[in-house]
Amino acid sequence: MAETKGGKRSGGDRDTYHLELVGLKPGDTRPDTVVQVLDRKHAVIHSTPVEADGAFRLPDDVLKNAARITLGAADDSGTIRRDTAVTFRTTDFTTALQGNTLALAEAVWVRWPLYWTCASGSVRVCRRRPWWYDSIFTAAVELNPRLAAASRATTLSFRSESELTFNPSLNELIAWPFRCDTVCSGTVEVYRRTCCCRPIIIDDIRIDDLIRDLSRLVAQLPSVPRRVPGFPPPPPRDPLATPYFKGGGLNELALNATTDLAVLRGLPRDRAAEYINARAYLLHRICSCGTATRVGTGNLLPDGTFNICWLEGRRYISLSCYDQFAYVVKQTIGLTTTVIYDGLAAGAWYAAGDEPVLTTYYGQAHSCGETGVPGSGAYVFLDLIGDTESHELTTPDSTGWGSVNAPAATSGLLFLNPDPAPLARGHLRNLGGAVELTYNFSEGMKDPAVGAVYFRLSIADADAAGNPTGTRYFHGDGLSWLQIVGPKAVPTALGPVTVGTESFLYKIPYNSDAAWTGAGRYHARINTALAALNVPVATDLAPAATNRLVTLEVFDAAGVRLRPLGTSSASGAGGLPGADTTKPFEYRRWFQPGGSVGDDTKIVPFAALSHLFCWDNRAPEADITRLVRNGVASDQECQFMVGTPATTFGIEYSAYVPDERFQESHSISWIRGLNGSLANGGAGSLPAPLSPSNVGKPPALPANSGTNTFQQMLTRIDPITGNVTVLERCSFAVTLTTQAKTTDGEYFGYPQDQEIAAFALEIE
Repeated sequence: MAETKGGKRSGGDRDTYHLELVGLKPGDTRPDTVVQVLDRKHAVIHSTPVEADGAFRLPDDVLKNAARITLGAADDSGTIRRDTAVTFRTTDFTTALQGNTLALAEAVWVRWPLYWTCASGSVRVCRRRPWWYDSIFTAAVELNPRLAAASRATTLSFRSESELTFNPSLNELIAWPFRCDTVCSGTVEVYRRTCCCRPIIIDDIRIDDLIRDLSRLVAQLPSVPRRVPGFPPPPPRDPLATPYFKGGGLNELALNATTDLAVLRGLPRDRAAEYINARAYLLHRICSCGTATRVGTGNLLPDGTFNICWLEGRRYISLSCYDQFAYVVKQTIGLTTTVIYDGLAAGAWYAAGDEPVLTTYYGQAHSCGETGVPGSGAYVFLDLIGDTESHELTTPDSTGWGSVNAPAATSGLLFLNPDPAPLARGHLRNLGGAVELTYNFSEGMKDPAVGAVYFRLSIADADAAGNPTGTRYFHGDGLSWLQIVGPKAVPTALGPVTVGTESFLYKIPYNSDAAWTGAGRYHARINTALAALNVPVATDLAPAATNRLVTLEVFDAAGVRLRPLGTSSASGAGGLPGADTTKPFEYRRWFQPGGSVGDDTKIVPFAALSHLFCWDNRAPEADITRLVRNGVASDQECQFMVGTPATTFGIEYSAYVPDERFQESHSISWIRGLNGSLANGGAGSLPAPLSPSNVGKPPALPANSGTNTFQQMLTRIDPITGNVTVLERCSFAVTLTTQAKTTDGEYFGYPQDQEIAAFALEIE
């Protein structure tokens, strides 16, 4: 059914025409259409939009000089999209007119943009410390021994789906709940490509092609630099210049290449197809994809999200084909427009309808400066411990300005209920090393009614009742933040300073004060081995596990301590030094994750804000005391063991941390000869049934591990053919590793101690 025209034009409107789109139904959206007149040199001499009722104007004097008349769908700049252009000679245009109406068949205009297509998501920036990038590199290059424990059969197999997942340590590094900041200014470009993919079959040659491509990629990956005793460590590399990061984002293909290659080489063909289908970044490699085309551009919204829509015509693609979207995010940094995230370079493609969280690791990207739990009014709370949100700290409720309820066995530890599940091995971790604390000072604290200008942190030991005891230590290390000034990032000192009679004060860096940037946006970096000692040089770098109270105070411009209305003074005997005055603000404690039922912070109605931490810097211990053959232990320096295929090998060992609560695990692994691996049967482990409990901590005696037989350890499997050979003899190394839970809230690996012993086995 044809559309209804807006009415017959009068004779006085001879230069006004009407465009009728045959087949356009009442209520349908009319595409934005432009009519252009070109002269004999193909220059545009007149351009006019088609109105909502189909009317457009072509003056007579323009038509006299016209050689071509073109109409089609309008693009973002108001000109005609080339793929929709319909061109008439002037004489043909006149002939096609019925009165003053030009009719276009549905087959002609139906390809014009008529339908909305949208892409949405959000953008964030994550700034990580150098150790995190080093850990990413190590996890990406070195195959995790837990990845592919193979049975001793003619064909490698995997006992559970968990053995087909990413390298666990890599998965933990990426998934750990560290803090990222919202990016809420910038533009987002949307790119689309169409991919077509035939289903993978068992003997699909594309699997071999993928293995070949992964082999080439792995060969090009940078090796992990080794530290040589007596020489300085290698200089830090630029993480964004490595293959693991592209365009400021993580490159999934490179990150998982080592693991994927090992798995695909060992899996049966049917399982290999299953493995590839479960990983989009691998599946894309064996599918045919077209060229990426930019389809839309839009701005980031104040909450860091984007919603970009564009009109386009009907698109017909094969049932075996599908659309993918990638994104490029740009910001103006200083005076330069900079790409902070390039999904095209990173190979980060998303399906239609996905709402991706685009994560950039570009250190100079501007964030919104908003952290912690949003709210209104004047308040302050502990936001981050390293990169860990403070609700993960199991601190008891406060009972005073510097005290808490009596601590329990889990008090002062991180991650009472870790989430997501892969992080469960990090349950209840103690603090150690240099711990960075970040507080959330609301803008209301800056209001003249409150006038908070400075803060101070102090530390005291806690007794069994949760009260401060011993000498109080006032944190006094230098602190500066980076702020953007024109095209430069300039360091700005925050303290410590002395104001009035109060020392160790630091200026509160409010979000409205400057365009703060960079990774160093914490309020204190406390050396847990020094703070409670109250001395400039540590006399004991491994003190016993101790509960310690960290107390925050705030001050006005004159150095007078501020306390919330209705609270008692913290001055006086056994209290904090100096006078104080009341102001309308709140101390709060973040006690549950954002989005939980009810309030996420609770008011702390005291004159200062204190949290309990449990610190323990003592190292784990790993000691192989003797090697064990058929239950008989020997401490000889050189051991060449001879036996039957059923003869057993094990070790006598001690594996412990001083406080058993903080042992994450201990494990015993062995490797055979040169290039021994799980894939060829040349690597394995000895059972450690008591792990993660302490073993052999003095005065306890060392214990024996579980055993493997000589035949198990000397069996070689060809990873290509699956052929099995039992070697007559070979050399081995066995490694005992003890891991502790100690963390600084940023480093989420596990501090470890290792000992290695060498030996040889022979089957008579």
